[in-house]
Amino acid sequence: MSNSEQPQEADQTLYQRDKTAKEPKVSVDTETKPKPKPKPKLRKAFVPKKLVKTTDKPQEYRARQIRVSTLKSANIFRQTLIDFQKELASEPINDPDKAFHDQEKLENYFIRIAKKYSTCQTRALGGDLGWICKGMNAQDEMITPELIDAITQSEKHIIPVPIKTKLGCHVILLCETRDRVEKEKPKMPVQPKSAPAGTNIPT
Repeated sequence: MSNSEQPQEADQTLYQRDKTAKEPKVSVDTETKPKPKPKPKLRKAFVPKKLVKTTDKPQEYRARQIRVSTLKSANIFRQTLIDFQKELASEPINDPDKAFHDQEKLENYFIRIAKKYSTCQTRALGGDLGWICKGMNAQDEMITPELIDAITQSEKHIIPVPIKTKLGCHVILLCETRDRVEKEKPKMPVQPKSAPAGTNIPT
């Protein structure tokens, strides 16, 4: 080939001309491999936050009690309730409202124990003391000022240490609170003034 002649392109590519030549590789990574799926985000379990309620209104407290004669018995019942509460908390969380359902289960378990073992007359009601407020008149057969103070200082659905009063030893459970509404005193119906004697003479 002389210097004046220009090189010409071959009619066939290298791998077509030479059977021993390797064919060009196609990138397999970008075409055949599927893209990895993004990992699903784990759903966080709903944990109710403790809200500190600040209000100037007086509060009412709905509570239950188990009354027994000895402090040893009261501590046994308290520990049983705490163990039941821990067992509920250790169960897997499939329900976003699990915490509220656990509170309901704890109260129902408390009711069963109160109906069976409580020595108070509230045992028929599952130890229900109704709505309690500070400064209310304490009934000596069911509740004492010390018991009222213990209830008003408790946290909801937390079993406090049993307290001892002149009535016995009490395991208490605070179920719920609300703003106290002052009840209006019923008004006496106005009676019509009676007519003077002798005026209703039939004609």
